[in-house]
Amino acid sequence: MPALPRVDDVYITLGTTMAAAGSQSAFRAVDYDAVMATARAARAAGATRCGVVTAMGANAQSRIFYNRIKGEVERDLQQLGFETLVIARPSLLMGERRALQQAHRPAESLSLKLFQWLNPILPANYRARPGAEVARALVHAVQSGRPGLQVLSGRALQAG
Repeated sequence: MPALPRVDDVYITLGTTMAAAGSQSAFRAVDYDAVMATARAARAAGATRCGVVTAMGANAQSRIFYNRIKGEVERDLQQLGFETLVIARPSLLMGERRALQQAHRPAESLSLKLFQWLNPILPANYRARPGAEVARALVHAVQSGRPGLQVLSGRALQAG
């Protein structure tokens, strides 16, 4: 990755799906390697605060590949020395994806419709969230500058 100009904060929302990636190694190249390369480049450019979107269930010890990669990136970001690290762990992200030229995903479309109907009765951590809402919560938490690690999930990801 090329050197970045001087920065204070970095926001990383890189991610793909297994279907779009086509293989576990290609998925890892985006969701781990590219995330870590971006964070390292930002850190080298002076960033002291980092906000990243991973996923509910992120766990470096998980038997589920997706959750394991998300957990590994969370673990390894903590080793880079950011004064503030904010991790957003949404359940399911809602939002328009056609502008991103992503393939139609029928199962995800069905899940989103189901989540929208069930959202009022689901526990906060399991509710689908609009991507813009997650972004606002992440930016607010990073810019508050509270030192250390913050993990945002559930109600903390609601627009405030």
